[in-house]
Amino acid sequence: MVTLLAIFLLAAATALGVFFLWIRSGTHSGLDEETINAGILTIDIEGFRNLVDPEEEQYLRENLTAADFRAVQRERLDAAKEYIGALSHNAALLLKLGQAARQSPAPRVADAGRHVEENALRLRLYALEVRCRLYAKIAFPGTALEPRAVVTHYREVSNWAALLGRLQQADGAVAKAL
Repeated sequence: MVTLLAIFLLAAATALGVFFLWIRSGTHSGLDEETINAGILTIDIEGFRNLVDPEEEQYLRENLTAADFRAVQRERLDAAKEYIGALSHNAALLLKLGQAARQSPAPRVADAGRHVEENALRLRLYALEVRCRLYAKIAFPGTALEPRAVVTHYREVSNWAALLGRLQQADGAVAKAL
């Protein structure tokens, strides 16, 4: 019994370690801002919303045969997983961007960088949760899926990243003028 408990605790600690490394993966890779911005993937937020809309799912369920609905729903959930993957990728890049900006001597830039970093980390965690829910929905089709809040999190981190960019440009312009 004690051995089983020890194995379980070791497995849980290992899983937490891997999870932490995944969340923080590549955060100190030394990428510059241009490389990070070039790596950002375009995400069609309205397309994602449509894929996870319960009313759209109900409409399809009522208007397709059971076999056709399952096939279409499987494709919709696979597409939603791709959206979440892209969103998680962008969150990882924005996390790096925020960390780099936190090192700025300009207080407003550093503060915006902190907000980008915090929101990107939250978004990455939420994307992991939504990905798990999508797999649960695939395994158990009757499961409710409400990942719409991920859109709100994504917009929030995007807004902070845009503000950070404007602040960095303004800070650069001031530095050049001096």
